[in-house]
Amino acid sequence: MYNFEYWLEHAIEKSLRIYNALLLRKPGRAPEPSRVKKILICAYHGIGNFILYTPTIDAIRRYFPEAEIDLQVGNKTGCEDVLADSGHFRKVFDVSNKAGWRIWIEHILHIRHSRYNLIINEFHSNSYFLAMLVSFSGATYRVGHVKSPGWPDRYGFIYNVAVKMEESEHEVDRYFALARALNIPDHFLKRRPFIHINTADEAFADQFLKTNKIPSNKLLIGIQMGTSVNMRWKQWSPERYQHLVKEILTRYEDSYLLMLGSPNELDMIEQSLKQIGQEGSARIAISAGSTTIKEVAALIKRCNLVICNDSGLMHVSVAVDTPVVAIYGPTDYRRTAPIGNIHTIVRKNLSCSPCFRLEGDAQVQKCTHHDCLNKLEVNEVIEAVERKISELVASQ
Repeated sequence: MYNFEYWLEHAIEKSLRIYNALLLRKPGRAPEPSRVKKILICAYHGIGNFILYTPTIDAIRRYFPEAEIDLQVGNKTGCEDVLADSGHFRKVFDVSNKAGWRIWIEHILHIRHSRYNLIINEFHSNSYFLAMLVSFSGATYRVGHVKSPGWPDRYGFIYNVAVKMEESEHEVDRYFALARALNIPDHFLKRRPFIHINTADEAFADQFLKTNKIPSNKLLIGIQMGTSVNMRWKQWSPERYQHLVKEILTRYEDSYLLMLGSPNELDMIEQSLKQIGQEGSARIAISAGSTTIKEVAALIKRCNLVICNDSGLMHVSVAVDTPVVAIYGPTDYRRTAPIGNIHTIVRKNLSCSPCFRLEGDAQVQKCTHHDCLNKLEVNEVIEAVERKISELVASQ
């Protein structure tokens, strides 16, 4: 039996379809940069997804130099910290999808009264609150992704600048498609994700390494065992990471390891490291759970290499130009692979992988074997790590 929320969503969707069919008009031409005074970008992304968005955000900032650009986020993803204090945004709105009707109605009215010329909705959004915000914004240009291969969208009808995605297209390029729909020239589109870190973050990293007695002239390898709580199905097992840590400490006697991650990964890291001998433990520092995203970015910047799952910190590593050895399982490497030839992906080329696509994790959850990760052996990752370290030594 359908519940009230189900009927409410469908009633809202039908009402918005009627509203947009009657009132939505396609703009006659792409906006002239000098005529766009206010832009709102909605981004309810995870940190990794937002980092992949940064090249497009930067292109928008440079193409519309006179515009005030605001950012809307929510749900405590922390993505707003990626470009905090960078000058890309004038204001950041934080409105959760679960904030309630009163807050959302007040916010939608505020957005409408603010008279934005251009609004760009978040990547593959299915939030009816955001659909209402875009529909009632009054913006001349309403830009967003619509039904595309692998993604049956729900609210594509709210956009008068509709953008399609290609099959197996990298997310950076999918965001670029939003910019191209606004006639932003390709020379503005630099395929390099980034994160803004300041002098305080750099000072934190220097002090952290000093406190943990990690010499600046030694090989420093960052390791993230975990992933986001909601996507633990893309995590290589902690037991294999434990074996990997032992192998690295043995093979590279002058190396130091930095254990990265969020607070909810700290217990897993500590349990995994209990089997490491006292001598090895002296060359391991744990930053998991004790840093902001910018502070960990500054720490990763000082690493020679990062070994991790497909995660937000993988993209942070790319953003600060630290080489990555990334372990991939169910996720579509064609869509989220680390950008740049200094990075390496380790994965099993199975006929059923990747099975996590845009439409969600239903296929992953049905999997009974997870062979894409369970059959990936430690020696395969070690071989990739050795090749990468050899490349780093040769380039010095």
